[in-house]
Amino acid sequence: MSSMEKAIEGWNLKVNTGALMPAIALGTSNFAKNETPEQIRAIIRNGIEVGYRHFDTAAVYGTEYLLGEVLQEVFKSGSLKREEIFITSKLGLFDTHPDGVIPALRKSLSELQVEYVDIYLLHFPVRIKRDTNPFNMTEDSFEPFDLIGVWKALEQSVELGLTKAVGISNSGSGILRRIAADAKMMPAVNQMEMHPGCLQPTLLDTCKELGTVVMAYSPLGSPGHQAAARGSNLVIDSSILKAIAEKHGKTVEQVALRWTLDYGAGLVCKSRNPTRLAQYLGAFGWKLDDEDHKRIETMPRFMLQDFSIWCNATTSPYKTPKDMLDDWYE
Repeated sequence: MSSMEKAIEGWNLKVNTGALMPAIALGTSNFAKNETPEQIRAIIRNGIEVGYRHFDTAAVYGTEYLLGEVLQEVFKSGSLKREEIFITSKLGLFDTHPDGVIPALRKSLSELQVEYVDIYLLHFPVRIKRDTNPFNMTEDSFEPFDLIGVWKALEQSVELGLTKAVGISNSGSGILRRIAADAKMMPAVNQMEMHPGCLQPTLLDTCKELGTVVMAYSPLGSPGHQAAARGSNLVIDSSILKAIAEKHGKTVEQVALRWTLDYGAGLVCKSRNPTRLAQYLGAFGWKLDDEDHKRIETMPRFMLQDFSIWCNATTSPYKTPKDMLDDWYE
């Protein structure tokens, strides 16, 4: 255990395998394609320098190889060992069928230059045709999807030693319970959108009941992605969060991140600015009080992710967004 882990209360979350997972992960997504490979490498290097030890990537991000390159630099320098780094990656949208899981994970491991990942997630509970643009889909874009077959293949990847644990993402309680009914291994993590404007209490309760840890993506509302598919300043510009930040002597970002941590969830954060990356770590070691939480509950509710793009009446497993993310639309 590092000195940082010893010093910071709540630094780790325990997943259902018994492993300790750093509660804050550095994200490496580049959906907007507004960052060069060298900028992504710099973000990762900066994260390591200021203390991040959990790194979140995915096949669809196209950044696994960059994370692998930087980690190899670090491992070869002797400053950190593989077991001191926690890696989350995700199954690509084109490989979500029982025969596609193991080859896809092996490819990710090759890109990452490691023998295993710590958690491997089903990125989206859907399958689309290879070379489809996931932001511009039609009914013809979808392939048949076998949720339980895919989950059993994910379980096999644990048995093969390719990942220490498996989980899901972008999935509501209905999907989680369908997996639970047939699973040998329960999902260790459900990574989902969560920020002060997007709370799904029923889904949080389901995850707690089933022993699944929540990891929040877009915990600040993804303000840097406004020119891309999604993103909003509604979190960081909130007058409520600004007042709470002033009260506690914190930044707005630290208040928003602390809000998520107070629900027992972890965080996936990203910034090109190393000072800001370090400031995010200031979300640990303190708590919001009841009055703060009551004020935050009055903030406008909004979701960045448009789940309607995954739904249609004929070829998708989900006719409506509620079929996929029932808790938000209840």
